[in-house]
Amino acid sequence: MPGGTDTDQRALGALLRRWRERALLTQEDVAERSGLSVRTVRRLEGDGLPRARSTSLRLLAEALGLDRADRARMAAIARGTARVTGHDWTGHSAPAPERGGRTRTRDGLARAHDALGHAEHACRDGREALSVLIADSLASTQENLSDEVL
Repeated sequence: MPGGTDTDQRALGALLRRWRERALLTQEDVAERSGLSVRTVRRLEGDGLPRARSTSLRLLAEALGLDRADRARMAAIARGTARVTGHDWTGHSAPAPERGGRTRTRDGLARAHDALGHAEHACRDGREALSVLIADSLASTQENLSDEVL
């Protein structure tokens, strides 16, 4: 990343990781969407690449669905003309931790999956209860009609 220091590179990597996690994507997902290798995505998020190609950054921005402002910010940080500030971490989510971010995302997805299962179960129970009420109502209506006919 021309003009940027090692600290800038690590900060850009952390910001890329934050944007990826905000999009609920894995590094593998981003690699597939962008056409970059998983190794390149990992190295960009870490501090393994001394310089990111503008093409790679553009592909990442598209894969992450970044808006125009975030794309401009990423480019400026990569060029070394801007630094990551506290303002970059505000907004949709908190900064991603150094370790455990993927675990938190998986835990959140697991909780959402469990909640969906509970809702599905409640709907099934509701349908069954409604079926019983309708059957009872039809049975009593049929009995009343039988009594009226006789």
